[in-house]
Amino acid sequence: METNLLDKQSVSAKFAVTIPQKEVGQTFDRVLRSVSRQVRIPGFRPGKAPKGVLLKHIGGPEVLAQEVRDYLVESSYPKAVKELDLAPVHAHFDAKEPSEGSDYTFEVEVDLYPDIELPDISEIVIDSAPEPLTDDMLEASIENLRNEYATQVPVERPAEAGDILMLELVPGEDAPEDAEPGRMPVDLSRTTDNLREQLVGKSMDEELELTLEPPTLDEEDEDPDEPVKLKVIIRDIKEKELPGKDDEFAKTLGLESWEEVETRVKESIQAQLDSDAFEAQREEFIEKLVEETDFDLPKSIVSRRKVEMLNNLGQDLKREDLSLEDYIEQNDEYDDKEDFEADLQSSAEAAVKRDLVLEQLLEKRGTTLSNDEFNNALRYMAAQYGQDVAKFRRERGDTWLENYRFLLTRDKAVREAVRELVGEPEAEADEAAKVEAAETAEEDGASEEA
Repeated sequence: METNLLDKQSVSAKFAVTIPQKEVGQTFDRVLRSVSRQVRIPGFRPGKAPKGVLLKHIGGPEVLAQEVRDYLVESSYPKAVKELDLAPVHAHFDAKEPSEGSDYTFEVEVDLYPDIELPDISEIVIDSAPEPLTDDMLEASIENLRNEYATQVPVERPAEAGDILMLELVPGEDAPEDAEPGRMPVDLSRTTDNLREQLVGKSMDEELELTLEPPTLDEEDEDPDEPVKLKVIIRDIKEKELPGKDDEFAKTLGLESWEEVETRVKESIQAQLDSDAFEAQREEFIEKLVEETDFDLPKSIVSRRKVEMLNNLGQDLKREDLSLEDYIEQNDEYDDKEDFEADLQSSAEAAVKRDLVLEQLLEKRGTTLSNDEFNNALRYMAAQYGQDVAKFRRERGDTWLENYRFLLTRDKAVREAVRELVGEPEAEADEAAKVEAAETAEEDGASEEA
């Protein structure tokens, strides 16, 4: 076999493979013998039918030539890419049928895995920092805690800002189509300013019409949703008696003193602030790492990612009973289908580049994931779906599990790199970090099927 590199670019190559006449003839004989043993021709024992009869039975010399071609290409292609030191991710073959008594040459165009050189990671500067814990944060958390343990006491006065009201919906022409007769509680301390202003000062058994603003308002929306009007009757008004900030309340929470309550609340807030900051640092690191890594993208990988994105979008649109044309027309980001296709191309390229850079980071760091780490992540994900781990594993299947483990390992490499940059210890991650890692890998898996 002879290989000839015809062209080579950063992420593509073209080469020719020539197989000498003698090997071609031997392959014709080998394939014909294999076929003769597999087919049954009346009047002849297996492998004993004359060549002409056998060729007629399988469909003629053309069919035999096709079988020989497939054998020659499949057996010589791996040897050729190894000889040429290529790392293909996709191949297109220009291979016609061979002829007995002649050399056989076919050509291959391949997309190559890019040569990715990461920047000096130690030079990447992470600017994101934890938000400082303030007295307002502490006070808001404590008030939420007190509200959760508040006692509701009926009152004989007009509603005040901190009360809980029981409203009864009055059916009528203006009521929403999906509105059902019934009662609904409204906590005036936690509802919208608009609704609170309409209810404060109203009395028991008073009937009034409420104006509910649309959930979201877009200033650029030429046809905004109309406010919803509801007729209601106030059937109950209760005042909330909040527990005191004292040791007695602390004991109902299983703690010894109010000082310990404040300490626990502060620790909880700080843990959330640190967690949010680390996730921001993680995203900043990935963004800067990808931005500072320059390489060409294999067209075939980008094309596959575009197909995946279109399939995912198609499933979402099907649930919404929308066509792609309707989606493009209703989306303000696109003027026409060309804008949509350009955005799809850009999104696919960005996703592929991100994946390839993070894979290179994983390879460079040599990060591994222990079985305990993997099983802990699986237990967490199974719990989110209300399943035991065994059932979760069976339903997901080996392919998903293998991909999920890879994504977890890749994310671990990212988190290790970020912790080194921001100066955090490489100690085993706490429970919150494990949860974030499991969820991050699950989110990545949703958009990375292959």
